[in-house]
Amino acid sequence: MKKSKRESVRDSTARLQRAARERADEEARRIAWQRLFEVRNQYIDWQEFNFWARSILEVEGRIIDWLAEILQNRCPGFLETEKALTTKAVKTRPLPLRLEDWIEDHVFGLAKQEGSFFASTYYAVRDPRYQRAEVCWSECTEKWKKAKPAQYPSFEEWKGIAAQCDETAHLTARERKARASAKLVHPERLTEAATRYMDYEALAYWARQALERGSEPPAEVVRELERRCPGYLDTQRTTRVKGPGGSGQDWERLMLWIADHHFRDAQTEGWFDAILIQVRNHPRAIRTMEYADHCDEIWISALPSPYPSFEDWRRDADSYVELTVT
Repeated sequence: MKKSKRESVRDSTARLQRAARERADEEARRIAWQRLFEVRNQYIDWQEFNFWARSILEVEGRIIDWLAEILQNRCPGFLETEKALTTKAVKTRPLPLRLEDWIEDHVFGLAKQEGSFFASTYYAVRDPRYQRAEVCWSECTEKWKKAKPAQYPSFEEWKGIAAQCDETAHLTARERKARASAKLVHPERLTEAATRYMDYEALAYWARQALERGSEPPAEVVRELERRCPGYLDTQRTTRVKGPGGSGQDWERLMLWIADHHFRDAQTEGWFDAILIQVRNHPRAIRTMEYADHCDEIWISALPSPYPSFEDWRRDADSYVELTVT
């Protein structure tokens, strides 16, 4: 009986996660990925501030004087809103959550109006920086409730503490294992590698239809692959045996070749999985994949002639927005 209940909870959680992902994907397709990325990063910045303030508010149970000055500067109007609340409103919604509500309504009001807020927050809460801040809030609150510090850390000091927290602390065992490789590389190096990987992944998406037709790729594709992936086409010509209809595995082969030749250091040092995790939740990578699927649909009968340059295709992918979502 206990097992069936656990399975029911897991199934329910999985359904909720799928529904959230579907809603985020549907919303995201209508907004330029650059805007999603901007709002996502802005949301993380504000959530760091919110988690810091919240840890103090939950311990003190009120807005202490020096924090009130900071809130007045960072969130002008919040204190006035608090003073105007009725007793019932105060009891209905705890103070720390009212601050979060105020930030969402006043800082992200435009994002809510344009329909980018949910998708941006969906990506944000999966970012390691957000997760470290959330863990820091949880740990600080627990620690300070047991013994108040002689002096609370400033926001900048708190961010330094959060940067050292384990972002996997609130994740499942499976998720922690997948994230472990990120600890083997400096965040800046990981970000640079993830950016390069997205570039190569876009290259593979751009060439996918041309490679999987079963005939010699267009000259534009040959030139670009020889420039960016020298030796790949020669290797494929000598090792691959194709059927008359081409192969649906050329994209996977190219991505494996790219990983082996351009990200060997990450594989050798054990942090290649961290690149994949970061890329899979990046709005630009997701939008590029969606644009590639769009091209597959419109190129199904014949490749375009002339074949678009990679630069033109990438620019179109970056500006791609699905205006009608069914």
